[in-house]
Amino acid sequence: MQSTNLNRRAFLRGKSPRLEPDTIRPPWAVKASLFIEKCTRCDNCIEACPEEIITRGDGGYPEINFLKGECTFCAKCVDACESNVFIDLPKDKEAESIVKTIPPWNLEISFANTCLSVNAVVCRACADNCDEQAINFLLKIGGISEPQFTQKDCTGCGACISVCPVRAVQIKPFIFQQIDQNQS
Repeated sequence: MQSTNLNRRAFLRGKSPRLEPDTIRPPWAVKASLFIEKCTRCDNCIEACPEEIITRGDGGYPEINFLKGECTFCAKCVDACESNVFIDLPKDKEAESIVKTIPPWNLEISFANTCLSVNAVVCRACADNCDEQAINFLLKIGGISEPQFTQKDCTGCGACISVCPVRAVQIKPFIFQQIDQNQS
């Protein structure tokens, strides 16, 4: 395991690796601040991932790179972790049933203007690779079809990301807006 000096690296970059809002941690990871605090950067989860989508990110912390493929929710990263940075998962259930009862993460998907379908070029690569059918296309006048995303159907597997020929499908953590209860 290679050591990373977070203070020097953050200083030289002018930012802290702890505060990157678009970083996607492995599935079922605890909240970001607790993850950074507890993760030892041992690489056990990276080595355990059969899809090889968990990579060393900023500061040496594991993060998901959907350009390498999709997550199958096998939970091998969870099992390999000795630092307790994942929520407890039932050991007696299959991955498919776990995903439906305990969401692996909260991600939101958007489509850039470079999407081929939006530019009147027939492409359905993202929808064709979405087993959950969370992506559909709404036909418009003039041969344009607009991608439509249904959040409730999405597992966040990332199958739609790497197959997009123009990388128009974008995925990032959904940031919950906290409401200050003192404000009326």
